[in-house]
Amino acid sequence: TPATRAGIIEKLVSSGYAARKGRQIIPTQEGMELIAVMPEYLKSALMTAEWENDLLRMEKGELESRDFMQGIMELVEKILEGCRNIPESELHRFHQRESIGSCPLCGAEVYEGKKNFYCSDRECSFSLWKEERYLSGMKKKIDKKMAKELLKTGRSHAKDLYSAKKDQTFEADIVMKAEDGRINFSLDFPKREERKQKGK
Repeated sequence: TPATRAGIIEKLVSSGYAARKGRQIIPTQEGMELIAVMPEYLKSALMTAEWENDLLRMEKGELESRDFMQGIMELVEKILEGCRNIPESELHRFHQRESIGSCPLCGAEVYEGKKNFYCSDRECSFSLWKEERYLSGMKKKIDKKMAKELLKTGRSHAKDLYSAKKDQTFEADIVMKAEDGRINFSLDFPKREERKQKGK
């Protein structure tokens, strides 16, 4: 529905199942593999239309909410039963992703997508974008090696950060912290700190 469409599309993109191409949303290879094993009734727009119709009938008092929820429960059981019956030859496609590390917000596994590193828990909002806004000003992208270090220790050393003010590169530790459900970045200069302490 319009109320949930935007969030669902964002999750599909961040999970690597869909990608933006201009104004279009297109499936990735992983997305097409998921579509291939998904049952036809879940791909039909008819089911959504039927739910909308049932919701209108409930508004008018023509349908009991418990009957509607019973239908939902039966559908969920049907979906789960279908998942249990997916052949091992098909199921292996979705278990080949390499875990990058643990999510700093919820502790679930983090996987690599086309444009980001995302939490495997669909309820979690964590996403580590490869072109992170804070780092893009220093002409630095987050690669897999850096993502692993950030998730493991909360920091990663970079030798090729760019300073527009000085028009030259410099090195520093990129520090990532999770605060109040959000991810914040900062720079740390351990070598410079050590020199200052020695000067005292």
